[in-house]
Amino acid sequence: MLKGKYMKLAICDDEKRVRDVIAESVREVSESIEIEFYSDARELLTPAFDADILFLDIQMPGIDGMKAARIMREDGKKTVIVFVTALAEQVFNAFDVGALNYIVKPFRKDRIRDVIKSAIEQAEENKYIEKTLTEKEEENESVRSITVKADGSNTRVILSEIAYAEIYDRRVSLHMNDRDDIEYYGRISELERITGKDFFRIHRAFLVNLGYVTAYDSRYVRVGDMDIPVARGKYREFVKAYLSYHTRRENL
Repeated sequence: MLKGKYMKLAICDDEKRVRDVIAESVREVSESIEIEFYSDARELLTPAFDADILFLDIQMPGIDGMKAARIMREDGKKTVIVFVTALAEQVFNAFDVGALNYIVKPFRKDRIRDVIKSAIEQAEENKYIEKTLTEKEEENESVRSITVKADGSNTRVILSEIAYAEIYDRRVSLHMNDRDDIEYYGRISELERITGKDFFRIHRAFLVNLGYVTAYDSRYVRVGDMDIPVARGKYREFVKAYLSYHTRRENL
């Protein structure tokens, strides 16, 4: 049984029976996790909501789970999200809000338990990354770093040395400026939050370091010898971020 120490998990579903089934499975995995219950997704959209993990029903009256998840991400919430749905097709947009996984009604208990374990591991990793970043906040920008688990060991990565990052099948690849690529399981949306204004999400699968951009147009951004596609509607926002980056550098 996992400890889930200092972990808070929320279940948002308008059916009490569903909330109870998920909660029972959570307690089978870890008895120490604090569980909160919600029947309306609007209750999640407050500054007070701070759960580490959220089981979120997609179809609910008032505001659906997918829209609530988008708003949470826009507000900077890093909660690990697992969607609850009656139809698997409803989770096609889960990638856009950085959801970890989904479970389909009617539930299989073993499936729920496996997803809970993965969610706990992801939440613990988020806490570890957050702690690492906090410890580096007072340091010079050139040595700000994160620690990721790559090839079975913890690897320190200096943010300024990342040329660009991409994600494929839940694996984030960090393409470094002067060393071999680093791969780890994670979410590029979480990396985007950590890296801040010096990086830009040019495409849902790519995050580029603005300092390594050597050329660009409305279709591609050149980083090293790689032409990275510009997502539709992102070009104007990218140009603004790129110019802002160089303005900040010139004023240092």
